[in-house]
Amino acid sequence: MELAGSGPDYRHAGIDLFLNPAAHGSGLGTDAVRTLARHLIDECGYHRLVIDPAADNIAAIRCYEKVGFRPVGIMRQYERGPDDTWHDGLLMDLLAAELTC
Repeated sequence: MELAGSGPDYRHAGIDLFLNPAAHGSGLGTDAVRTLARHLIDECGYHRLVIDPAADNIAAIRCYEKVGFRPVGIMRQYERGPDDTWHDGLLMDLLAAELTC
């Protein structure tokens, strides 16, 4: 987890998480993201969270949308993949009031 904007005017955090592919489709990822988001909002006082999956990672994007994250925009050539080429990322954010139960 990466925490950013610790001042009262910038209370946001960036999160990053990896789920073993063996657990995909079990709901565990959605539960983990929701639990972490709830902790950051309720216990740490953050009002905005960001996450940045690969733009072609449909399963991760669907997981984050279930929690309430919304697409903000494409970050072009954001990361280099194992094939040594650049790949786009999708910036998503979540405001505290948008977190689903």
